[in-house]
Amino acid sequence: MAMESAKCKMRNANSWIKQFLRFHFEFFFLQFAFFTLAAFAYAIPETTAVRITDVTISSFSVVWMTDVAADPSVEVYADSSMQQRITDGVTMTAMPTGSVKAAQAAMSKGIMKVRVSGLLPATAYYVRTVTKDPANTTSISYSGLQAVTTASTVELYRMMNGATQGFANDLAALPVYVRPLDAASEPRLGDLIILEQQAAAYPISAFVGDGALSPEGILDLNNLFAANGANLAVAGGEVILLRIYRDGSLSTLTHYRRSPQNSATVSVVGLLKGFFADLNLDGKVDDQDFAMFRAQYRTTPNDGTYNPDYNFVDDPEGKVDVREFGKFSKEYGRADVY
Repeated sequence: MAMESAKCKMRNANSWIKQFLRFHFEFFFLQFAFFTLAAFAYAIPETTAVRITDVTISSFSVVWMTDVAADPSVEVYADSSMQQRITDGVTMTAMPTGSVKAAQAAMSKGIMKVRVSGLLPATAYYVRTVTKDPANTTSISYSGLQAVTTASTVELYRMMNGATQGFANDLAALPVYVRPLDAASEPRLGDLIILEQQAAAYPISAFVGDGALSPEGILDLNNLFAANGANLAVAGGEVILLRIYRDGSLSTLTHYRRSPQNSATVSVVGLLKGFFADLNLDGKVDDQDFAMFRAQYRTTPNDGTYNPDYNFVDDPEGKVDVREFGKFSKEYGRADVY
């Protein structure tokens, strides 16, 4: 009898343990399912690579990237505590506006740009991006607050060779890289080019295919302003850094170029490449250039990170390999290049 009673207690204990484990397993599973579904339902668009661009005396733009074909907008404030929101007299325009195809392509890639106009000169503003998922009206993301000060004045004339001439920088044309496997259509339509110049307070930007045929973008150098708030004259030879925002499956490309001699008229000009091994165009071939080259080593033309600037040797494959390394290494250590 004692043995039967012990067996009965053992069975009851095992049954209780099984019920306990089953209860906790079901509870854990329900929690996991709830939080997974909640995370899915309330997932918000990503907001990355936020930049202030195209700052003039009465406007500026904000560019950024996201992971959905979002509806972009921004909020503008007069103070960093976001207590004084500005809406009266201010116009916010989703860009680009010159090409419906480019606008659709940019949105599908998650490349956002909003222009804010109707502003006062030499005035500080604060702005944050608002990214709305069209598939879920409650799914909205906000960027951190960005500060910007509008330019102060537009110079209509400047002195050249002792005479007064109309102020005019050129328009810069840049064809962006198209991978061989993408060449059958317009894959780069809607990419965004951001142009930075060291003496400029803010960069400028332009969409591929907006005012130009894809894969080219046109940037207005007249929208570069110096830190003092006046137009920046681009005479020629200045180092220019270009960043290409592309769709999420491709990394952002970076190019270094020099500006050509200013024509003193509004002409469309191409940007110039410098000495091939001086990758960042700082006048010397050093460790910084080697680090940039090493990041590109063994890439091929169809890779998402491939940059044709590193293909120093003209060969059918286009791969950045030992041939490029050999050519680069012969120039390493030079400090007299332009």
